[in-house]
Amino acid sequence: MTRQQLHTALRAALLARNVTQLRALRATYGLQAFAAAVAGCSPRVAADALSLLPEPDRQAVLRQLPRPLCERLRPLGMALSAARPARRWGWGLLAWRKREQHAAV
Repeated sequence: MTRQQLHTALRAALLARNVTQLRALRATYGLQAFAAAVAGCSPRVAADALSLLPEPDRQAVLRQLPRPLCERLRPLGMALSAARPARRWGWGLLAWRKREQHAAV
């Protein structure tokens, strides 16, 4: 299937509100091809397509979209979730150092 055919199939699935077909397109053609098809849509159509995907798939597709499109999707409620903060080891290391110092005394 060419990019244009995938784009047409995506639009048809959205027009029919066929969530199963939309998810099948994402699973069958892969993340990059699906994201390219979504990127070829207007921001409203792209937001509609993304809203029908489960959250992990939505986030994965958003990461593949061009930054300008992501910026236009933000007011429509489609934004990347914040990355999980890195695990902080500071307090544990601090407590470990104190124990080591007490043991040496």
